[in-house]
Amino acid sequence: MTAGIAASAVLGGFAALLLSFVWVAAWSGFTLSVLWGWFVVPMFGLPALSVAQAYGFALVVRAAKGLDTRTEKNPDSFGAALGKAFVLAPIACGLFLLFGWVVKAWA
Repeated sequence: MTAGIAASAVLGGFAALLLSFVWVAAWSGFTLSVLWGWFVVPMFGLPALSVAQAYGFALVVRAAKGLDTRTEKNPDSFGAALGKAFVLAPIACGLFLLFGWVVKAWA
């Protein structure tokens, strides 16, 4: 019986990890596509980006930047780090959109 509980806990953790990646990707792509449309399209005449294209562009930029080579350890458990990523990413994206909207309205 305990093997079934352990397997379901691992499966649940994997599902939560996958859901958090999808959640963060959707918010990041949406935020970048909106900000791109507000600022880059009018300034440089480049085409607008869809959410998927914006997220792909963000992945390219992250890959070009390289992996983070800091050696400091994060004291958070895996669950706590996953919870932070799941909650903080939409908040950060929302703040970027808010500040971008203010700048767009101000300009």
